[in-house]
Amino acid sequence: MKTLGIFDSGVGGLTVLREIAARGSAYDRIVYFGDTGRVPYGTRSRETIVRYSRQDVRFLLSRGADEIIVACGTASANALDDLKASFSLPITGVIDVSAEAAAAATKNGKIGVIGTAATIKSGVYPRKLKDLAPSAEVFGQACPLLVPLAEYGFAEPDNEIARLTCAHYLKELKEKGIDTLILGCTHFPLFAELIGEYLGPGVRLVNSGAELARRLSAGGSKTPVPEFYVSDDPAGFCADAAIFLGSDRPVSASLTDIAAYPAD
Repeated sequence: MKTLGIFDSGVGGLTVLREIAARGSAYDRIVYFGDTGRVPYGTRSRETIVRYSRQDVRFLLSRGADEIIVACGTASANALDDLKASFSLPITGVIDVSAEAAAAATKNGKIGVIGTAATIKSGVYPRKLKDLAPSAEVFGQACPLLVPLAEYGFAEPDNEIARLTCAHYLKELKEKGIDTLILGCTHFPLFAELIGEYLGPGVRLVNSGAELARRLSAGGSKTPVPEFYVSDDPAGFCADAAIFLGSDRPVSASLTDIAAYPAD
């Protein structure tokens, strides 16, 4: 039985799971861990993000994971290299697929990236894109308020708070004339309609979850019912899951003590 493990700091990674479920994969089991007791990762130091991510991987290994997706832009930006060096199984983040899609999509060489403060500070996207498209200009913008807005259900296209927040963060990127925007946090696809409306039809939005799902779906069409685990407040996670999964199907999550899984 082949098992795919997915982890995120909370519920944002469910947008990745949503895309995988829509396309299918070669996996017999999918195990999702949301580190809801220590969310958000985006405001933490790199050292803390690496330590948390190692523990998340160890938990998924205990559940039989054969491959792991780091469904968190912050963890992918700050911890992926360390995780690959520390563990022997395949581990994939959301950075590479997003950068590759953006490099292929841009026509004018002006690429925007929105993410958490930690992701933008890491500089990982400009480094990746420099290798893929050396002449491209990359403009980063931290959008910390979009994460809580998504988790509290303020992401609907007609929500004025979300609309104003998106306009505030995207104003400079629009003025730069970008034609491609990487949604560098897995919460941000919930705002895709608002973002697309503000930037206009000439700007391609890159959704890392969709890009990852395209790769995974090439290996099969299985759609197992995911197993959910969290480090705090299972009821709150389950209530939020419907927003991120875009489904009315009830979700059940089990509580786990993530501190029991050592970082070293």
